[in-house]
Amino acid sequence: MFISMQGNWTINVKSKSAAYPQRFIVIGASGGNGTYNGVVGAPPVYVTGNHWLIAIQNNPGSGFRQSDTRIKFPTISGGMFSFDIESNDAGADQDFNDLVLSCSSYASISDYLLYGNVTVYTGNCYINPCRRRWVVIDTYKQLQVALNNDVLRAAIEKLYPERILPIPQPDPPPFFSPLMINVVDDVQLPSKLSNIYTRTNFEQRYAKTKKAKTEDVIPENLLNDFQLTGTRALSNNLLSLNKELLYDKIGLARLKDSIRFGCNTEAGANLTLNFYEYDRSSSELAGAPYQGDGAKNFLGSAITDMNGNYIYRFTQSLSELVNEIQNDVASGENVLEQARPDVLVRITDSFHPSITLFEGAPYFNVNQLQRLDFCFPGDVVRPSSFCFNGNLVGSLGNVFIGGAQNTSASTSTAALDRNGYNNHLRSNGVITVRNSQAGFGIDCAAWKGWIDVKGCLYNLQRKKDDPVIRHYTIRFRKPGKPWQFVNEQYRHPKFSKRFLPFYNGDVTGPYNTSLKVDGGAPVIVPAYINIQAETYMDGIDWEFSNLDRYMQLNSAIYEAGEPGRVYFLVEGYDASGNLVPNARDLIVLYIHNKPIEFGLSGVTFIAPLEQLPCNLYKMTAAEMNTPLRLNFKANDKWGFMNDYTLSMSKCPSAVEVNVTTPLSISGNKTGLLKAGSNSANTDVGGCPGYTGTIADFGSTAFITVQMQPSVAAGGWLKAGEEFAVVSFSLTASMRRTNGYNSGLEGTYEAGTTFYIQRK
Repeated sequence: MFISMQGNWTINVKSKSAAYPQRFIVIGASGGNGTYNGVVGAPPVYVTGNHWLIAIQNNPGSGFRQSDTRIKFPTISGGMFSFDIESNDAGADQDFNDLVLSCSSYASISDYLLYGNVTVYTGNCYINPCRRRWVVIDTYKQLQVALNNDVLRAAIEKLYPERILPIPQPDPPPFFSPLMINVVDDVQLPSKLSNIYTRTNFEQRYAKTKKAKTEDVIPENLLNDFQLTGTRALSNNLLSLNKELLYDKIGLARLKDSIRFGCNTEAGANLTLNFYEYDRSSSELAGAPYQGDGAKNFLGSAITDMNGNYIYRFTQSLSELVNEIQNDVASGENVLEQARPDVLVRITDSFHPSITLFEGAPYFNVNQLQRLDFCFPGDVVRPSSFCFNGNLVGSLGNVFIGGAQNTSASTSTAALDRNGYNNHLRSNGVITVRNSQAGFGIDCAAWKGWIDVKGCLYNLQRKKDDPVIRHYTIRFRKPGKPWQFVNEQYRHPKFSKRFLPFYNGDVTGPYNTSLKVDGGAPVIVPAYINIQAETYMDGIDWEFSNLDRYMQLNSAIYEAGEPGRVYFLVEGYDASGNLVPNARDLIVLYIHNKPIEFGLSGVTFIAPLEQLPCNLYKMTAAEMNTPLRLNFKANDKWGFMNDYTLSMSKCPSAVEVNVTTPLSISGNKTGLLKAGSNSANTDVGGCPGYTGTIADFGSTAFITVQMQPSVAAGGWLKAGEEFAVVSFSLTASMRRTNGYNSGLEGTYEAGTTFYIQRK
């Protein structure tokens, strides 16, 4: 795969141990772009540019294709950064020595080279399991769980009281700044530091620059020409002395250790890391805990390799230059001061780069060569599939689709029933989600909205002579209707274009393409290019994030006005327009975008009463038992209601009412008037569905409910009450998903309130 690079580097072929021809390509650079033979002894390649990509390829006999690559962590010696890129070709071994490239670059004192490993964590983790010195809370969801722990809550109340909301929000805010709690000492953030350098080799450095090759660019302020003479603190953490901010650090450390063992981690492969330099706010410089409200300056991006390893280089401006006159130092000396940066990483939506999916907590006072290992929450950051194997339809959103690939394109019940990965796509298109990786669970749900279709259009485990899918089509139809081709435009971004303003990605289709559909003569049909194959085979730098997604279906198009089953057929074709053997998969989805039938109305007393503005009724003692009537409904005739609840409340005291109609719910009630659901509507129960008030009352119309205070209540106002507030509430939820939401749509809510005054 591609390795992202920054700055000027010299590339040498270090070794080759492979029978297949090898080469490497450079794209996106200012200078040095091209394709180069992977031969030991070949001339070095000088590459310049802010951001560029390198990939190693091999030719097993059927054309060049991408090799698996991995990064060896860098070193610094003699004022040079250096590291190796190892590769594994299409041969049977897995030794990663088929072609090894050596990358080297001069380092200045303002150059920083970061490297490390990225993992994604899941499981019972409500704090980041990878940060050693701090307890880090990464997400709003984690914060809500953490507040249930007494030790954590006590620390949060002291350091972050403003983050404890009186009423938890039902959904996370659009942006969440991590919480950082130090478990080592009382200083929340370390003092801001800078390095002090003295130039030791000024004249020789000048001569060296003049004699250098034009290709081999030597930077100013070469690191090898300076000596680090010390560091100084640029901030003072006075707030660390405030005893009111002390908390149980030992308890937090024990909690952190116990939680770490309940976390699962996997390599954060092929993720795009967006690096920012963080400028601390005034309160943070004074010693306050991390707030995340300082300035964040974008530095650049890097891509992790197949093991989650990355390397990233950036240059920081010198904060101060002091010559021998200003500092009264010896003749010929220069003193330079370099502030050590604080660095954080963002993960953005690859299709909408302005949308931040996750921002990590910063690392402070970074050294020039430093390992930084990042750990991201798996419910927010999800690595794309490597596609070593898998079905053409592998998942819909975050819902894995198991079972056997439907290569025969059969519409039989057995072929359409996809039960696997602890999820069940039933033969009628209804989905049950039980795999924890989806982030939600639901039985017997329909599909709604925009649906991400993900799958394996290029299998890395393929044999070298296997045909390659170059184009794919998607067809759809409802039962009894003819097949039609999906004709929605789909885009995917290229990594080298990520800084272009207003860039939304390159169009991947549909394009009018000549294909032998159903084995017949070539016909022109709308088809899409297979960017998975172009990435792995051709070295085209399609953004790897979401590379396994090849379509976003606007499900309303295929519903065509009436909810029900829709078949989708995915087929892959080679460069000659032939259907690739077994490159076919057919599924069925029950699509339902119709609004719920829902409402609460007509809340009136059946006898005339004195009514004032703002829904205030005045009642005499004789009127206190006047019956009241209301109309409601909560139904879905297609059977995807989950539940509904009709209730009433009265303040300052509850009132018991006697429901006289309908007879099915008659009797004395307090609070809850009617609740509806179907406990048998489960996957193991066959998903019979539930229509709500249609099932409970046998009508699609509004249901009229009439009630009056019970004999025991004695009236709408109790003795001694002069005023009351009476409210009615109707809530409901539906079972529908797009593969990402909770599976329960709603809560739908309706309500009304009136007031009673004694007269």
